[in-house]
Amino acid sequence: MNNLEFAADRHSHRPRPFKTGSHILDIPSNRNQRRFALLLAIIITVVSLAALPFGTKILPSFGPFLPIFISWFIFADLLTAFILFNQYRASGVPSLLVMSCTYLFTGLITALHILTFPGVFSEQGMLGANQQTSAWLWVFWHSGYPAGIIFYLIAAARFPQALVSKSKISALAAVGLSSTFLLVFCLFKLATAEHKLLPEMIDLNDYRNAVTWGTGLAVAVINMTALLMMAVRFRGRDVLHLWISIALVALMFDIVLTLFAGARYSLGWYLARINSVIAASVMLCSVVNEVSRLFIKLADQHQQLLDSGNKLRIANEELLRLSSLDGLTEIPNRRRFDEIIGWELVVPEARRTPLSLLILDVDCFKAYNDHYGHLGGDHVLKTVAKTIVEEIRPYFGFAARYGGEEFAVLLSGLDARGTYEVAEKIRSAVENLEIAHAGSKALQWVTVSVGGYAVPPLREIAEDDLIAMADECLYEAKNGGRNRSIVKGWILEDAGEPIVIHQGGR
Repeated sequence: MNNLEFAADRHSHRPRPFKTGSHILDIPSNRNQRRFALLLAIIITVVSLAALPFGTKILPSFGPFLPIFISWFIFADLLTAFILFNQYRASGVPSLLVMSCTYLFTGLITALHILTFPGVFSEQGMLGANQQTSAWLWVFWHSGYPAGIIFYLIAAARFPQALVSKSKISALAAVGLSSTFLLVFCLFKLATAEHKLLPEMIDLNDYRNAVTWGTGLAVAVINMTALLMMAVRFRGRDVLHLWISIALVALMFDIVLTLFAGARYSLGWYLARINSVIAASVMLCSVVNEVSRLFIKLADQHQQLLDSGNKLRIANEELLRLSSLDGLTEIPNRRRFDEIIGWELVVPEARRTPLSLLILDVDCFKAYNDHYGHLGGDHVLKTVAKTIVEEIRPYFGFAARYGGEEFAVLLSGLDARGTYEVAEKIRSAVENLEIAHAGSKALQWVTVSVGGYAVPPLREIAEDDLIAMADECLYEAKNGGRNRSIVKGWILEDAGEPIVIHQGGR
Protein backbone atom coordinates (compact mmCIF):
# COMPACT_ATOMS: atom_id res chain seq x y z
CA MET A 1 0.00 0.00 0.00
CA ASN A 2 1.49 3.39 -0.97
CA ASN A 3 1.50 6.45 1.26
CA LEU A 4 -1.23 8.21 -0.74
CA GLU A 5 -3.63 5.29 -0.21
CA PHE A 6 -3.02 5.14 3.55
CA ALA A 7 -5.67 7.80 4.12
CA ALA A 8 -8.33 5.35 2.96
CA ASP A 9 -7.77 3.15 6.02
CA ARG A 10 -8.46 6.03 8.38
CA HIS A 11 -11.99 6.26 7.03
CA SER A 12 -12.81 2.53 7.23
CA HIS A 13 -15.25 1.05 9.76
CA ARG A 14 -15.49 -2.57 10.86
CA PRO A 15 -18.83 -4.18 11.79
CA ARG A 16 -18.90 -5.59 15.31
CA PRO A 17 -20.20 -9.08 15.97
CA PHE A 18 -23.44 -9.26 17.88
CA LYS A 19 -24.04 -11.32 20.91
CA THR A 20 -26.47 -14.31 21.22
CA GLY A 21 -27.54 -16.75 23.98
CA SER A 22 -29.98 -19.32 25.34
CA HIS A 23 -31.25 -20.71 28.66
CA ILE A 24 -31.57 -24.08 30.34
CA LEU A 25 -35.28 -24.60 29.50
CA ASP A 26 -34.33 -24.77 25.82
CA ILE A 27 -32.29 -27.96 26.18
CA PRO A 28 -34.09 -31.18 25.15
CA SER A 29 -33.14 -34.45 26.80
CA ASN A 30 -31.63 -37.20 24.68
CA ARG A 31 -32.25 -40.93 24.81
CA ASN A 32 -29.18 -41.69 26.93
CA GLN A 33 -30.20 -39.12 29.54
CA ARG A 34 -33.72 -40.52 29.74
CA ARG A 35 -32.36 -44.07 30.08
CA PHE A 36 -30.00 -43.05 32.86
CA ALA A 37 -32.77 -41.15 34.68
CA LEU A 38 -35.07 -44.16 34.43
CA LEU A 39 -32.33 -46.45 35.75
CA LEU A 40 -31.71 -44.11 38.71
CA ALA A 41 -35.45 -43.94 39.47
CA ILE A 42 -35.64 -47.74 39.44
CA ILE A 43 -32.63 -48.06 41.78
CA ILE A 44 -34.13 -45.52 44.22
CA THR A 45 -37.47 -47.33 44.14
CA VAL A 46 -36.08 -50.85 44.51
CA VAL A 47 -33.65 -49.96 47.32
CA SER A 48 -36.28 -47.94 49.19
CA LEU A 49 -38.95 -50.65 48.93
CA ALA A 50 -36.45 -53.35 49.88
CA ALA A 51 -35.54 -51.39 53.02
CA LEU A 52 -39.12 -50.87 54.17
CA PRO A 53 -39.41 -54.19 56.11
CA PHE A 54 -36.28 -53.25 58.05
CA GLY A 55 -36.95 -49.52 58.23
CA THR A 56 -37.96 -49.45 61.90
CA LYS A 57 -34.75 -51.03 63.14
CA ILE A 58 -32.93 -48.53 65.35
CA LEU A 59 -29.27 -47.99 64.50
CA PRO A 60 -26.53 -46.28 66.52
CA SER A 61 -26.66 -42.50 66.55
CA PHE A 62 -23.87 -41.26 64.29
CA GLY A 63 -23.29 -37.63 65.30
CA PRO A 64 -21.47 -36.29 62.20
CA PHE A 65 -23.96 -37.86 59.78
CA LEU A 66 -26.66 -35.22 59.98
CA PRO A 67 -24.40 -32.13 59.75
CA ILE A 68 -22.54 -33.63 56.79
CA PHE A 69 -25.75 -34.59 55.03
CA ILE A 70 -27.45 -31.23 55.70
CA SER A 71 -24.35 -29.20 54.75
CA TRP A 72 -24.24 -30.81 51.34
CA PHE A 73 -27.98 -30.38 50.93
CA ILE A 74 -27.78 -26.67 51.79
CA PHE A 75 -24.82 -26.14 49.46
CA ALA A 76 -26.51 -28.00 46.58
CA ASP A 77 -29.83 -26.18 46.93
CA LEU A 78 -28.38 -22.69 47.31
CA LEU A 79 -25.97 -23.19 44.40
CA THR A 80 -28.81 -24.53 42.25
CA ALA A 81 -30.90 -21.50 43.25
CA PHE A 82 -28.04 -19.15 42.31
CA ILE A 83 -27.53 -20.75 38.88
CA LEU A 84 -31.25 -20.75 38.09
CA PHE A 85 -31.53 -17.13 39.23
CA ASN A 86 -28.79 -16.10 36.83
CA GLN A 87 -30.56 -18.04 34.08
CA TYR A 88 -33.70 -16.02 34.87
CA ARG A 89 -31.78 -12.73 34.73
CA ALA A 90 -30.30 -13.68 31.37
CA SER A 91 -33.52 -15.01 29.81
CA GLY A 92 -36.33 -13.13 31.57
CA VAL A 93 -38.45 -16.32 31.82
CA PRO A 94 -40.64 -15.91 34.96
CA SER A 95 -40.92 -19.65 35.70
CA LEU A 96 -37.14 -19.85 36.15
CA LEU A 97 -37.42 -17.29 38.93
CA VAL A 98 -40.07 -19.49 40.61
CA MET A 99 -37.76 -22.50 40.36
CA SER A 100 -34.85 -20.48 41.75
CA CYS A 101 -36.94 -19.28 44.69
CA THR A 102 -38.08 -22.85 45.34
CA TYR A 103 -34.48 -24.02 45.76
CA LEU A 104 -33.66 -20.93 47.79
CA PHE A 105 -36.57 -21.80 50.10
CA THR A 106 -35.43 -25.41 50.61
CA GLY A 107 -31.85 -24.31 51.21
CA LEU A 108 -32.85 -21.80 53.88
CA ILE A 109 -35.39 -24.10 55.56
CA THR A 110 -32.85 -26.91 55.62
CA ALA A 111 -30.27 -24.62 57.22
CA LEU A 112 -32.75 -23.72 59.95
CA HIS A 113 -33.68 -27.40 60.31
CA ILE A 114 -30.10 -28.41 61.16
CA LEU A 115 -29.58 -25.41 63.47
CA THR A 116 -32.67 -26.35 65.48
CA PHE A 117 -32.11 -30.13 65.43
CA PRO A 118 -31.60 -31.34 69.00
CA GLY A 119 -28.19 -32.68 69.86
CA VAL A 120 -26.32 -31.24 66.88
CA PHE A 121 -25.23 -27.77 67.99
CA SER A 122 -26.99 -27.77 71.36
CA GLU A 123 -29.06 -30.14 73.44
CA GLN A 124 -32.38 -28.44 72.65
CA GLY A 125 -31.44 -26.82 69.35
CA MET A 126 -30.46 -23.23 68.56
CA LEU A 127 -32.45 -20.06 67.70
CA GLY A 128 -35.10 -20.57 70.34
CA ALA A 129 -35.98 -24.07 69.16
CA ASN A 130 -38.26 -26.39 71.05
CA GLN A 131 -38.84 -30.13 70.75
CA GLN A 132 -41.22 -29.71 67.80
CA THR A 133 -39.26 -27.12 65.77
CA SER A 134 -36.98 -29.32 63.64
CA ALA A 135 -39.83 -31.77 62.94
CA TRP A 136 -42.11 -29.03 61.63
CA LEU A 137 -39.28 -27.50 59.59
CA TRP A 138 -38.91 -30.94 58.01
CA VAL A 139 -42.62 -30.79 57.10
CA PHE A 140 -42.24 -27.29 55.64
CA TRP A 141 -39.17 -28.43 53.73
CA HIS A 142 -40.74 -31.57 52.23
CA SER A 143 -44.03 -29.87 51.41
CA GLY A 144 -42.51 -26.54 50.31
CA TYR A 145 -40.37 -28.05 47.58
CA PRO A 146 -43.18 -29.89 45.71
CA ALA A 147 -45.47 -26.87 46.29
CA GLY A 148 -42.82 -24.72 44.62
CA ILE A 149 -42.70 -27.17 41.70
CA ILE A 150 -46.50 -26.95 41.32
CA PHE A 151 -46.27 -23.15 41.39
CA TYR A 152 -43.49 -23.39 38.76
CA LEU A 153 -45.71 -25.49 36.48
CA ILE A 154 -48.54 -22.98 36.83
CA ALA A 155 -46.21 -20.06 36.11
CA ALA A 156 -44.77 -21.84 33.06
CA ALA A 157 -48.28 -22.35 31.67
CA ARG A 158 -49.60 -18.86 32.51
CA PHE A 159 -46.50 -16.84 31.62
CA PRO A 160 -44.63 -18.66 28.84
CA GLN A 161 -43.22 -15.48 27.28
CA ALA A 162 -39.93 -14.04 28.51
CA LEU A 163 -39.84 -10.54 29.96
CA VAL A 164 -38.03 -8.04 27.76
CA SER A 165 -37.78 -5.00 30.01
CA LYS A 166 -34.79 -5.09 32.35
CA SER A 167 -36.70 -3.07 34.92
CA LYS A 168 -39.52 -5.65 34.97
CA ILE A 169 -37.00 -8.49 35.31
CA SER A 170 -35.34 -6.75 38.26
CA ALA A 171 -38.66 -5.82 39.89
CA LEU A 172 -40.02 -9.37 39.65
CA ALA A 173 -36.75 -10.75 41.01
CA ALA A 174 -36.98 -8.42 44.01
CA VAL A 175 -40.56 -9.53 44.66
CA GLY A 176 -39.69 -13.23 44.34
CA LEU A 177 -36.62 -13.12 46.60
CA SER A 178 -38.22 -10.94 49.26
CA SER A 179 -41.33 -13.16 49.28
CA THR A 180 -39.17 -16.25 49.74
CA PHE A 181 -37.26 -14.78 52.66
CA LEU A 182 -40.49 -13.55 54.22
CA LEU A 183 -42.12 -16.98 53.88
CA VAL A 184 -39.13 -18.70 55.47
CA PHE A 185 -39.17 -16.19 58.33
CA CYS A 186 -42.90 -16.64 58.96
CA LEU A 187 -42.68 -20.45 58.91
CA PHE A 188 -39.69 -20.38 61.25
CA LYS A 189 -41.52 -18.11 63.70
CA LEU A 190 -44.51 -20.45 63.49
CA ALA A 191 -42.30 -23.44 64.33
CA THR A 192 -40.61 -21.66 67.26
CA ALA A 193 -42.42 -18.78 68.94
CA GLU A 194 -45.88 -19.88 67.81
CA HIS A 195 -45.36 -23.66 68.02
CA LYS A 196 -48.42 -24.04 70.28
CA LEU A 197 -50.59 -23.33 67.24
CA LEU A 198 -49.31 -26.56 65.67
CA PRO A 199 -50.05 -30.14 66.76
CA GLU A 200 -47.25 -32.09 68.39
CA MET A 201 -45.32 -34.00 65.74
CA ILE A 202 -42.67 -35.73 67.83
CA ASP A 203 -42.22 -37.26 71.26
CA LEU A 204 -38.51 -37.54 71.99
CA ASN A 205 -37.30 -39.25 68.78
CA ASP A 206 -40.65 -40.81 67.90
CA TYR A 207 -42.61 -38.95 65.20
CA ARG A 208 -45.42 -41.41 64.45
CA ASN A 209 -47.83 -38.58 65.28
CA ALA A 210 -47.04 -37.30 61.77
CA VAL A 211 -49.02 -40.27 60.47
CA THR A 212 -51.71 -40.05 63.15
CA TRP A 213 -52.43 -36.39 62.50
CA GLY A 214 -52.33 -36.91 58.72
CA THR A 215 -49.52 -34.39 58.29
CA GLY A 216 -47.17 -36.90 56.69
CA LEU A 217 -49.92 -38.06 54.34
CA ALA A 218 -50.56 -34.47 53.25
CA VAL A 219 -46.86 -33.98 52.54
CA ALA A 220 -46.79 -37.19 50.49
CA VAL A 221 -49.90 -36.16 48.54
CA ILE A 222 -48.37 -32.76 47.65
CA ASN A 223 -45.17 -34.46 46.49
CA MET A 224 -47.05 -37.07 44.43
CA THR A 225 -49.21 -34.34 42.87
CA ALA A 226 -46.12 -32.39 41.80
CA LEU A 227 -44.52 -35.57 40.39
CA LEU A 228 -47.61 -36.49 38.36
CA MET A 229 -48.05 -32.93 37.05
CA MET A 230 -44.42 -32.82 36.00
CA ALA A 231 -44.59 -36.23 34.31
CA VAL A 232 -47.84 -35.47 32.46
CA ARG A 233 -46.79 -31.99 31.40
CA PHE A 234 -43.25 -32.61 30.16
CA ARG A 235 -42.70 -36.42 30.12
CA GLY A 236 -38.98 -35.92 30.56
CA ARG A 237 -38.58 -34.26 27.16
CA ASP A 238 -36.42 -31.47 28.60
CA VAL A 239 -33.29 -31.94 30.68
CA LEU A 240 -34.39 -29.70 33.54
CA HIS A 241 -37.82 -31.28 33.86
CA LEU A 242 -36.41 -34.78 33.55
CA TRP A 243 -34.16 -34.32 36.58
CA ILE A 244 -36.79 -32.45 38.57
CA SER A 245 -38.91 -35.58 38.16
CA ILE A 246 -36.07 -37.74 39.50
CA ALA A 247 -35.62 -35.33 42.43
CA LEU A 248 -39.33 -35.66 43.20
CA VAL A 249 -39.07 -39.47 43.06
CA ALA A 250 -36.17 -39.41 45.52
CA LEU A 251 -38.01 -36.96 47.77
CA MET A 252 -41.14 -39.11 47.62
CA PHE A 253 -39.28 -42.14 48.95
CA ASP A 254 -37.59 -39.88 51.51
CA ILE A 255 -41.08 -39.10 52.84
CA VAL A 256 -42.26 -42.73 52.66
CA LEU A 257 -39.21 -44.10 54.46
CA THR A 258 -39.32 -41.35 57.10
CA LEU A 259 -43.01 -41.92 57.88
CA PHE A 260 -42.64 -45.71 57.86
CA ALA A 261 -39.58 -45.69 60.12
CA GLY A 262 -41.36 -43.54 62.73
CA ALA A 263 -38.23 -42.69 64.69
CA ARG A 264 -34.95 -40.87 64.30
CA TYR A 265 -31.74 -42.86 63.77
CA SER A 266 -33.64 -45.86 62.37
CA LEU A 267 -32.60 -47.58 59.17
CA GLY A 268 -35.48 -45.95 57.30
CA TRP A 269 -34.59 -42.53 58.73
CA TYR A 270 -30.94 -42.85 57.59
CA LEU A 271 -31.95 -44.08 54.14
CA ALA A 272 -34.49 -41.27 53.83
CA ARG A 273 -31.69 -38.73 54.44
CA ILE A 274 -29.69 -40.36 51.64
CA ASN A 275 -32.68 -40.00 49.29
CA SER A 276 -32.80 -36.30 50.21
CA VAL A 277 -29.15 -35.97 49.21
CA ILE A 278 -29.91 -37.70 45.91
CA ALA A 279 -32.84 -35.32 45.32
CA ALA A 280 -30.59 -32.30 45.77
CA SER A 281 -27.56 -33.76 43.99
CA VAL A 282 -29.24 -34.83 40.76
CA MET A 283 -30.62 -31.33 40.20
CA LEU A 284 -27.35 -29.61 41.00
CA CYS A 285 -25.33 -31.94 38.78
CA SER A 286 -27.91 -31.61 36.03
CA VAL A 287 -28.00 -27.81 36.16
CA VAL A 288 -24.21 -27.45 36.36
CA ASN A 289 -23.71 -29.90 33.51
CA GLU A 290 -26.27 -28.25 31.25
CA VAL A 291 -25.06 -24.74 32.02
CA SER A 292 -21.54 -25.93 31.16
CA ARG A 293 -22.87 -27.37 27.90
CA LEU A 294 -24.64 -24.10 27.20
CA PHE A 295 -21.40 -22.25 27.81
CA ILE A 296 -19.52 -24.56 25.46
CA LYS A 297 -22.28 -24.18 22.87
CA LEU A 298 -22.21 -20.40 23.18
CA ALA A 299 -18.41 -20.42 22.97
CA ASP A 300 -18.64 -22.48 19.78
CA GLN A 301 -21.30 -20.15 18.39
CA HIS A 302 -19.18 -17.15 19.33
CA GLN A 303 -16.18 -18.66 17.55
CA GLN A 304 -18.34 -19.42 14.52
CA LEU A 305 -19.60 -15.86 14.61
CA LEU A 306 -16.04 -14.55 14.76
CA ASP A 307 -15.06 -16.83 11.88
CA SER A 308 -18.07 -15.67 9.88
CA GLY A 309 -17.23 -12.07 10.75
CA ASN A 310 -13.65 -12.56 9.57
CA LYS A 311 -14.82 -14.19 6.36
CA LEU A 312 -17.29 -11.37 5.83
CA ARG A 313 -14.60 -8.79 6.54
CA ILE A 314 -12.24 -10.46 4.07
CA ALA A 315 -15.04 -10.66 1.51
CA ASN A 316 -15.88 -6.99 2.03
CA GLU A 317 -12.24 -6.00 1.73
CA GLU A 318 -11.96 -8.06 -1.42
CA LEU A 319 -15.16 -6.49 -2.75
CA LEU A 320 -13.83 -3.04 -1.89
CA ARG A 321 -10.54 -3.89 -3.56
CA LEU A 322 -12.25 -5.17 -6.67
CA SER A 323 -14.59 -2.17 -6.82
CA SER A 324 -11.53 0.11 -6.62
CA LEU A 325 -9.57 -1.67 -9.37
CA ASP A 326 -9.79 -1.38 -13.09
CA GLY A 327 -10.89 -4.73 -14.46
CA LEU A 328 -8.51 -4.72 -17.41
CA THR A 329 -5.25 -3.27 -16.07
CA GLU A 330 -5.77 -4.35 -12.43
CA ILE A 331 -4.60 -0.98 -11.13
CA PRO A 332 -6.90 1.48 -9.27
CA ASN A 333 -9.75 2.90 -11.32
CA ARG A 334 -11.10 6.43 -11.76
CA ARG A 335 -13.35 6.06 -8.70
CA ARG A 336 -10.39 5.23 -6.48
CA PHE A 337 -8.36 8.06 -8.02
CA ASP A 338 -11.10 10.56 -7.18
CA GLU A 339 -11.14 9.34 -3.54
CA ILE A 340 -7.37 9.62 -3.12
CA ILE A 341 -6.97 13.06 -4.71
CA GLY A 342 -9.99 14.28 -2.76
CA TRP A 343 -8.41 13.26 0.55
CA GLU A 344 -5.15 14.95 -0.42
CA LEU A 345 -6.79 18.26 -1.29
CA VAL A 346 -9.57 18.50 1.28
CA VAL A 347 -7.38 19.98 4.08
CA PRO A 348 -4.50 21.90 2.44
CA GLU A 349 -3.08 23.15 5.78
CA ALA A 350 -2.45 19.50 6.74
CA ARG A 351 -0.43 18.84 3.56
CA ARG A 352 3.18 19.58 4.51
CA THR A 353 4.69 18.29 1.25
CA PRO A 354 4.16 19.26 -2.39
CA LEU A 355 1.70 17.29 -4.50
CA SER A 356 2.08 16.51 -8.18
CA LEU A 357 -0.34 15.14 -10.77
CA LEU A 358 0.65 13.47 -14.04
CA ILE A 359 -1.82 12.58 -16.78
CA LEU A 360 -0.54 10.19 -19.43
CA ASP A 361 -2.09 9.36 -22.80
CA VAL A 362 -1.11 6.48 -25.12
CA ASP A 363 -0.28 8.15 -28.42
CA CYS A 364 -2.54 7.37 -31.39
CA PHE A 365 -4.29 4.60 -29.49
CA LYS A 366 -7.36 4.58 -31.76
CA ALA A 367 -5.12 3.93 -34.72
CA TYR A 368 -3.48 1.09 -32.80
CA ASN A 369 -6.88 -0.48 -32.06
CA ASP A 370 -7.94 -0.13 -35.69
CA HIS A 371 -4.77 -1.81 -36.92
CA TYR A 372 -4.11 -4.49 -34.27
CA GLY A 373 -7.62 -5.09 -32.90
CA HIS A 374 -9.06 -4.63 -29.43
CA LEU A 375 -7.17 -7.59 -27.98
CA GLY A 376 -3.93 -5.97 -29.05
CA GLY A 377 -5.11 -2.67 -27.56
CA ASP A 378 -5.95 -4.38 -24.28
CA HIS A 379 -2.47 -5.87 -24.17
CA VAL A 380 -0.93 -2.42 -24.66
CA LEU A 381 -3.00 -0.87 -21.88
CA LYS A 382 -2.08 -3.65 -19.45
CA THR A 383 1.61 -3.40 -20.35
CA VAL A 384 1.69 0.39 -20.03
CA ALA A 385 -0.14 0.22 -16.67
CA LYS A 386 2.39 -2.29 -15.35
CA THR A 387 5.28 -0.11 -16.56
CA ILE A 388 3.87 2.99 -14.87
CA VAL A 389 3.46 1.18 -11.55
CA GLU A 390 7.01 -0.16 -11.68
CA GLU A 391 8.50 3.25 -12.44
CA ILE A 392 6.70 5.14 -9.65
CA ARG A 393 7.23 2.46 -6.99
CA PRO A 394 10.50 4.04 -5.70
CA TYR A 395 8.62 7.33 -5.22
CA PHE A 396 5.66 5.74 -3.40
CA GLY A 397 3.33 7.18 -6.00
CA PHE A 398 -0.25 6.27 -6.80
CA ALA A 399 -1.27 5.25 -10.34
CA ALA A 400 -4.77 4.77 -11.72
CA ARG A 401 -6.47 4.25 -15.04
CA TYR A 402 -8.08 7.62 -15.67
CA GLY A 403 -10.25 6.54 -18.58
CA GLY A 404 -9.81 4.90 -21.99
CA GLU A 405 -6.13 5.12 -22.87
CA GLU A 406 -5.37 7.73 -20.20
CA PHE A 407 -3.62 7.15 -16.90
CA ALA A 408 -3.13 9.38 -13.84
CA VAL A 409 -0.26 9.45 -11.35
CA LEU A 410 -0.17 11.23 -7.97
CA LEU A 411 3.25 11.97 -6.44
CA SER A 412 4.11 13.46 -3.07
CA GLY A 413 7.22 15.39 -2.03
CA LEU A 414 8.40 16.45 -5.52
CA ASP A 415 8.54 19.88 -7.12
CA ALA A 416 8.04 20.44 -10.87
CA ARG A 417 11.63 19.40 -11.69
CA GLY A 418 11.40 16.15 -9.73
CA THR A 419 7.96 15.46 -11.18
CA TYR A 420 9.33 15.99 -14.66
CA GLU A 421 12.11 13.45 -14.01
CA VAL A 422 9.55 10.84 -13.00
CA ALA A 423 7.44 11.66 -16.07
CA GLU A 424 10.46 11.17 -18.30
CA LYS A 425 11.30 7.85 -16.68
CA ILE A 426 7.78 6.60 -17.42
CA ARG A 427 7.85 7.95 -20.98
CA SER A 428 11.27 6.43 -21.71
CA ALA A 429 10.32 3.08 -20.16
CA VAL A 430 7.22 2.82 -22.38
CA GLU A 431 9.22 3.78 -25.45
CA ASN A 432 11.90 1.22 -24.63
CA LEU A 433 9.29 -1.53 -24.63
CA GLU A 434 9.40 -1.22 -28.44
CA ILE A 435 5.86 -2.41 -28.95
CA ALA A 436 5.30 -2.07 -32.69
CA HIS A 437 2.77 0.65 -33.68
CA ALA A 438 2.39 1.01 -37.41
CA GLY A 439 -0.18 3.80 -37.12
CA SER A 440 1.79 6.07 -34.75
CA LYS A 441 2.59 9.63 -35.82
CA ALA A 442 5.48 9.81 -33.31
CA LEU A 443 7.58 6.66 -33.68
CA GLN A 444 7.10 3.14 -34.96
CA TRP A 445 6.70 2.09 -31.31
CA VAL A 446 3.97 2.58 -28.75
CA THR A 447 4.67 5.84 -26.88
CA VAL A 448 2.96 8.06 -24.32
CA SER A 449 2.57 11.81 -23.90
CA VAL A 450 2.72 13.18 -20.36
CA GLY A 451 1.37 16.37 -18.83
CA GLY A 452 1.89 17.34 -15.22
CA TYR A 453 1.51 20.02 -12.60
CA ALA A 454 3.20 20.44 -9.18
CA VAL A 455 1.47 22.19 -6.26
CA PRO A 456 3.53 23.59 -3.34
CA PRO A 457 2.87 22.58 0.30
CA LEU A 458 -0.13 24.17 2.04
CA ARG A 459 -1.39 25.55 -1.27
CA GLU A 460 -5.18 25.41 -1.59
CA ILE A 461 -6.33 24.23 -4.99
CA ALA A 462 -9.53 22.66 -6.26
CA GLU A 463 -9.42 19.15 -7.66
CA ASP A 464 -10.87 20.26 -11.01
CA ASP A 465 -8.29 23.06 -11.28
CA LEU A 466 -5.37 20.70 -10.64
CA ILE A 467 -6.67 18.22 -13.21
CA ALA A 468 -7.28 21.02 -15.71
CA MET A 469 -3.69 22.31 -15.36
CA ALA A 470 -2.18 18.84 -15.81
CA ASP A 471 -4.55 18.22 -18.73
CA GLU A 472 -3.42 21.48 -20.35
CA CYS A 473 0.18 20.34 -20.17
CA LEU A 474 -0.81 17.00 -21.74
CA TYR A 475 -2.55 18.88 -24.55
CA GLU A 476 0.66 20.86 -25.19
CA ALA A 477 2.73 17.65 -25.21
CA LYS A 478 0.45 16.02 -27.76
CA ASN A 479 0.37 19.11 -29.95
CA GLY A 480 4.15 19.36 -29.68
CA GLY A 481 4.63 16.09 -31.50
CA ARG A 482 3.70 13.46 -28.87
CA ASN A 483 6.12 11.16 -27.03
CA ARG A 484 7.15 14.01 -24.75
CA SER A 485 6.65 15.29 -21.20
CA ILE A 486 5.59 18.77 -20.12
CA VAL A 487 5.40 19.65 -16.43
CA LYS A 488 4.56 23.01 -14.94
CA GLY A 489 4.25 24.33 -11.41
CA TRP A 490 6.21 24.95 -8.29
CA ILE A 491 10.01 24.70 -8.11
CA LEU A 492 11.70 24.38 -4.74
CA GLU A 493 14.36 27.10 -5.31
CA ASP A 494 11.90 29.77 -6.47
CA ALA A 495 10.12 31.44 -3.57
CA GLY A 496 7.93 33.41 -6.00
CA GLU A 497 6.53 30.17 -7.38
CA PRO A 498 6.92 30.97 -11.09
CA ILE A 499 5.44 28.54 -13.62
CA VAL A 500 8.16 26.81 -15.61
CA ILE A 501 8.03 24.23 -18.35
CA HIS A 502 10.17 21.16 -18.72
CA GLN A 503 9.98 19.32 -22.02
CA GLY A 504 11.38 16.05 -23.14
CA GLY A 505 11.01 13.36 -25.73
CA ARG A 506 11.68 12.96 -29.41
